[in-house]
Amino acid sequence: MRRTATSIIATLLLVTATPAQKKPGPPSEIVISFYHALKEKRYVEGFRHSVYRNAVEGLTAAELQDLEPDFARTFAAIPDKIEPSGEQISGQTATVSLKFGGAEEPQQVVLVRVGSEWLVGDKETLSLVNAQGRAFFFNARMLVNEGEAYEMLQRIIGAEIIYSRKFAGKNASLQELIRLGGVPKDIEDGEASGYRFGLTVSADEKSFFATASPTAYGKTGRISFYGAMNGVHGEDLKGKLATARSPIYQPK
Repeated sequence: MRRTATSIIATLLLVTATPAQKKPGPPSEIVISFYHALKEKRYVEGFRHSVYRNAVEGLTAAELQDLEPDFARTFAAIPDKIEPSGEQISGQTATVSLKFGGAEEPQQVVLVRVGSEWLVGDKETLSLVNAQGRAFFFNARMLVNEGEAYEMLQRIIGAEIIYSRKFAGKNASLQELIRLGGVPKDIEDGEASGYRFGLTVSADEKSFFATASPTAYGKTGRISFYGAMNGVHGEDLKGKLATARSPIYQPK
């Protein structure tokens, strides 16, 4: 799904150019423009039709390039064929019914009026985006990565418990857990979802601990994790490894 740096930058230069001023369209037109732009990887143009506009305004070409793979994964499933099947307007909000290619039932898309324009999204998300600004997408990515890292450590612990019960209290290496299907192959090289994973088994194979730390602190995650038989610990350690002294992590 990755494109070359040259093609990415070329696309970004096109979409970040100042758009010509025109009269804002009705909700249905805005929604179609939003989805078509995202489908065609014109991300900045698409987000300008939504409550996420302040999250992309001011981002540098390098930051947009960093986020592009996330956007590509998120919007790859948008179908080529999208047709509006009705819209309802009530005060400062609107709902557009869309028929996505291949889906039998129409999907409801909410919009909110900001000034004279309709933007895809709701008031709560708009407030959140306006509060975080250009950090919004990076914050969202870190939250997702942190959640996935936490779940991965839970899977490692669960796989070790099953292995220990089957093999007289012994624990297995990460490679062995992957081979047996207890842990997904995604972390075979030690990295996944913006995190670097490690699994240490004691010399007598009677105990273990696992760690997960951000590959790029402040960009792919902030929380460092430590997992063992007593659960998953985690805290913000500026990218350093967590230990058993870290507090038990409470997912958000």
